[in-house]
Amino acid sequence: MTLYASLLAHLHQSIASLYPALEDQTVAVVTLEAPRDPTHGDLATNAAMVLAKPLGQNPRAVAEALLGSLHQHPAVLQATVA
Repeated sequence: MTLYASLLAHLHQSIASLYPALEDQTVAVVTLEAPRDPTHGDLATNAAMVLAKPLGQNPRAVAEALLGSLHQHPAVLQATVA
């Protein structure tokens, strides 16, 4: 498994554990990719924006909830909410 695949799987597992009521098709559209602007870090995700509406929550609150679980992956040295 590549590092990218490992990080994406960890992200999807984190979402599933934090929000078990979400449908799989909603979680499936969550992406992990290099940001257009390299000064914004190595990887970025659309998770907060994708999940906010179905959860009825503010995107920042969703991002902050995911932040803690992202730090649990051994390859993540730093994660921030933008």
